[in-house]
Amino acid sequence: MSQQLITALDCLDKAMRQLRQATVDIPFRREGFRHDHNTFVRSVAVLRTSLSHSRSQLEPASARRRRRK
Repeated sequence: MSQQLITALDCLDKAMRQLRQATVDIPFRREGFRHDHNTFVRSVAVLRTSLSHSRSQLEPASARRRRRK
């Protein structure tokens, strides 16, 4: 399960990089785009942080014990 989460986080990072590249030519003040963009980016950042912190809970107990030693 942890490997699936890592893969999902990598895909999310890739998608956010693509979004950044796609929005280079869009004027930020056009029709509230900046507000919508900032709201979306903050939400994704919160999601990514939460998923990243939950990764340790998804690992098997044996893997967690090995890592602590």
